[in-house]
Amino acid sequence: MTAGTRTLQPADGEGLDVDRVVAALGRRFTVESGSRRAVRRTHVDTFDRRLLAAGLALEHDVTARQEALVLTRADGPGASATATGLRWPAFPDALPEGVLRQTVAAPAGIRALTALGQEKRRLQLLELRNADDKVVVRVELDEPDEGAPARPPTVTVRELRGYADEAARAVKALVATGLRPAPDQVAVDDDQGRTPVADRRQPAHVLLAAALGGFATAMDDNLPGLLDDVDTEFLHDFRVAVRRTRATLKIGRPALPHPMRSEWEPAFKWLGDLTTPVRDLDVYELELPTMGGWLVAADEADLAAFATHLRRRRTAVRRALVRGLRSQRYRRLRADWDLALDRLGDEARDSGLTAGELADQAIRRAARRVVRGGRSVTADSPATDLHDLRKRCKELRYALEVFAPVVDTTMRKKVVGDLKDLQDVLGRFQDTEVQRRALRSFAEEMMADGTPAEAVLAMGELIGHLDSEQDRARAEFDTAFGTFARPAGVQRLLHLGGHR
Repeated sequence: MTAGTRTLQPADGEGLDVDRVVAALGRRFTVESGSRRAVRRTHVDTFDRRLLAAGLALEHDVTARQEALVLTRADGPGASATATGLRWPAFPDALPEGVLRQTVAAPAGIRALTALGQEKRRLQLLELRNADDKVVVRVELDEPDEGAPARPPTVTVRELRGYADEAARAVKALVATGLRPAPDQVAVDDDQGRTPVADRRQPAHVLLAAALGGFATAMDDNLPGLLDDVDTEFLHDFRVAVRRTRATLKIGRPALPHPMRSEWEPAFKWLGDLTTPVRDLDVYELELPTMGGWLVAADEADLAAFATHLRRRRTAVRRALVRGLRSQRYRRLRADWDLALDRLGDEARDSGLTAGELADQAIRRAARRVVRGGRSVTADSPATDLHDLRKRCKELRYALEVFAPVVDTTMRKKVVGDLKDLQDVLGRFQDTEVQRRALRSFAEEMMADGTPAEAVLAMGELIGHLDSEQDRARAEFDTAFGTFARPAGVQRLLHLGGHR
């Protein structure tokens, strides 16, 4: 419900008695009724519901006369805009300029807006006039079309500036007919990120099967958007599910049957390797605007040739990715994996490990490797040492995620917070190392293709900036690791690792 509006609806299961509504309002105002019009309403959000999480709801209404976007906020006034020829999916920059686009663009970020559902409605506008024949309130009747299962009918009272008392009287008249305030249609999704609590005494393989099944579902959910190239986050989220699967197979080895190690770890490594080239190029394309800001001697326009080179490379490697994901090998992998998970969830394992015991072992081992590896890093350590430590941090992070249902929630969140800061530093160090090598390779390819010298020189400046960034990240490492490995942090790790 937005500021300046009140939305009401009939009691559960009841329809809207339009004649009764008009009669009730007519006792206080002169009612001018518009004609009913059919509308096709599309509910729009990003695939991962970023607008919902931000307390926003976006609708695309199409009638015979016009198209309109209607944005509702949970905490303030909404917005609307006339739209022409919108097709979904679309990125926020395809929306009409103005407040609505600015409000939507912030939470949507780099994600495309997609159609989540569609319904047919019938709308009718009532204008309420006072004794001076001035329009003081507008009332919108919104009903589902005949035979169309949808949300219940609503009556929305829209207050006009300076006529708050009249709007309040209109609401009072409608409540007297039996209408009641409608629940807010926009609400922040408070369940996002919550982890169901599990029994530490349950068999470890049961928890692992549930986690692996969730990752498989995430892969399936993101595959269509990945194949259609809707936005880059479908591939990113697909890869995250694959990485989590691989990590869970690794940390779950003591409680998993041997085929999980001999057959499925290599299978998911193939899948991860298949998706890497496109994701690497996506990252460069997404960061191009930021890279342009690094330039001092060169001009941002000099990176146009680099952008063209990236798009050409991406088109080529994406063909291989799509072929792989549409291949019989991938279809067989997914079908056989579902069967393997079904067997894992149903069979009784002989390892004897409970979920709590495996959680303690996995977290304790991963934490020990991080602390030992971090303490061995010196000013003279090669870059490979920091890269290895980054991988160990990932293993600890995945263990904390997989076993979240059976460890202390408050303690885990504090450890994850400390670990995230360390991972950020190590990530920047490693990313700059990889990006420097890649940019040199790209520059060589572009020179061979006859790219103008200005573009190559601009890329050289980017490489110089990355050198400085890597030095900065290396300088920040000691502080980040010291914070992570301080006595209180180590004590929390010991607690999560079973030393209670």
